[in-house]
Amino acid sequence: MCRKKRGRIQLVIVCLFLSGICLFSGCMPNKEKEEIQEQVTIDFTVCHDENLPKELKQLIEEKKEKPFKLSYQTKEYTYIATGYGQQTMGGYSIQVKALYELENVVVFKTTLKGPNPEEEKEGVSYPYIVVKIQNLDKTISFR
Repeated sequence: MCRKKRGRIQLVIVCLFLSGICLFSGCMPNKEKEEIQEQVTIDFTVCHDENLPKELKQLIEEKKEKPFKLSYQTKEYTYIATGYGQQTMGGYSIQVKALYELENVVVFKTTLKGPNPEEEKEGVSYPYIVVKIQNLDKTISFR
């Protein structure tokens, strides 16, 4: 009888272990799930202030003192903007690391680059970037 009990206990342990593996394999972090999905790179244009819709310029002006992330849609285009708030000097730049489309979302990744010592400018600055893409009618995810 001892052998039968031991065999059953081992069987139960193996079943529990396998069940745990099955349950936890579905719990993947979003980043890993995103890597599995097909990423489609999106063509974009970096927009200068003079090419922005008036309403978008006004929104940026209101928000530029603090970090912000926003999108603005017209009939044809989606404008995606990221600002890094007030900086203590000028000469900063913003690099678009990635802009791609997943099944349900557009992912926009940027990085703030500090000024080179020879490019440092006195005074306060408010670095931001605005890109324009074709209207995709998807949620924007800022990273």
